[in-house]
Amino acid sequence: MSKISLEEIQQILKQDNWKIITDKYTNLDTEMEFECDEGHKVYTTWKKIRNKRICPTCENNKLKAINKQIMTKSPKVKRILALDQASHITGYAIFDDNKLVTYGTFKTNQSDEIARCNSIKNWLISMINNWQLDMIGIEGVQLQDESSGNKMGVTVFQTLARLQGILMETCYAFKIPYEICPTNTWRHSCGVKGRSRADKKKSMQLLVKQWYDITVTDDEADAIGIGYHLTNILIKNTKIENWEI
Repeated sequence: MSKISLEEIQQILKQDNWKIITDKYTNLDTEMEFECDEGHKVYTTWKKIRNKRICPTCENNKLKAINKQIMTKSPKVKRILALDQASHITGYAIFDDNKLVTYGTFKTNQSDEIARCNSIKNWLISMINNWQLDMIGIEGVQLQDESSGNKMGVTVFQTLARLQGILMETCYAFKIPYEICPTNTWRHSCGVKGRSRADKKKSMQLLVKQWYDITVTDDEADAIGIGYHLTNILIKNTKIENWEI
């Protein structure tokens, strides 16, 4: 059997978005430096990762491990659900005080607007019951993003406004305090940069990577940004003095 080359290893790793940093390959048992798809340095042998790529840092990332697991809440903790609302894909993030404990997206496939809104409402009710929420943060709806000059279509704006009303009514029915977070406000709190909507979404994803060392979708990133704003700005500065509406 011929000896594998460094170039062949690079091609194999490329399929999983990994990289080899070491510039010389000696044999299967020689420790080398690699970089995983999350940008972490991995020091191991080709023998150990040639069939299955394992990054110790990623393996120890608790956020990934508990992403779908419902966690018991301490009575001393204020648990916040942050929502990047949309009628098809809603990003969400849950914080215990200022600690991010889980995140994800809820997707609806119905073609009818009312059916989608009803699905989101039922999902929110299940989140309230399962996660013992103390507060919900909802992204505000705006017709125009003043900073970028991009206008949201009137039809989309009306749909999101109706959905926002449904979410607010659901919070009221379950006696859960809620906060409407204007987009420009929470982005400013997080330090989001960029001129266009796409630039700002990418900036938020990079901030999440910097803060938590996780790679997320733009919907998840925005939800995390809303939660970060609420927990690190409003609560820390005692702007929310009473958790009752």
